[in-house]
Amino acid sequence: MFRKITSLTALLSFLVTTLTSVILYIVPEGRVAYWADWHLLGMTKGQWGDVHTTVGTLFLVALVLHIWLNWKPIMNYMKNRARELVVMTTPMIVSFILVFMVFAGTLIGLPPMSTLLDYGAHIKEQATETYGNPPYGHAETSPLKKFCGFLGLDVNMAVTALHEAGFDSSLNEDSLIKDIARSRGVSPQHVYDIIRAKQGGNPFSLMPAQPPEGTGKLTVTAVCKTYGLEPEEVLARLKSAGIDAGPDSTFKQLSGEYNMSPKDIYLIVKGE
Repeated sequence: MFRKITSLTALLSFLVTTLTSVILYIVPEGRVAYWADWHLLGMTKGQWGDVHTTVGTLFLVALVLHIWLNWKPIMNYMKNRARELVVMTTPMIVSFILVFMVFAGTLIGLPPMSTLLDYGAHIKEQATETYGNPPYGHAETSPLKKFCGFLGLDVNMAVTALHEAGFDSSLNEDSLIKDIARSRGVSPQHVYDIIRAKQGGNPFSLMPAQPPEGTGKLTVTAVCKTYGLEPEEVLARLKSAGIDAGPDSTFKQLSGEYNMSPKDIYLIVKGE
């Protein structure tokens, strides 16, 4: 009975761990996931990560017990035809080489390991372009007053804009951005867009004074999505500074090509 429970626990926890591994592979970057209030199957990024950790630990425990219960057959795998124990058998050598190739190939950046990692990064970049990037770290947890103060926005105009957009009339400058968003089932980025639209003026002047965390990874398209900018205007500003960019160019790529920092690229877009 114990052997059966161990094997079935290892199987089921392996399947769940595989599922959570796939989810965490495609989930947006942490700052983007929290900013977008990202959910999948009713679970947040944090909850998927927690399940991955706990069920993954259960899988490891069950695996250790499975190995212990099947130690004799495993030892047989490392015996030659004379039934002598030989650690470096042909299967062991092949297994060692496979693990080493994946390990070293990942560090060196060889395909298909690099391809797998690049594809995951591409998925996360697309998520940023879809959901936007927070104007500063954990902006979604800020009260409206702090949020507007940090970004140089008028909090009274922000409250008015949200009321006009149909948000709860009870919200005020002490309401958290994430709570405001959840009250209508929208993302904090949508709340930010409503607030910014009411402020009027040049959208470039409403960009944070300093580039937020993760700006270097952003594409021009993602930056435009986050701050409500016209891509043509952004590309024109970069062009006038001698920077030939496209919609899919990241600030990190451009900084490397033109010997600048991502912050320099950001300030050029902002107009400073």
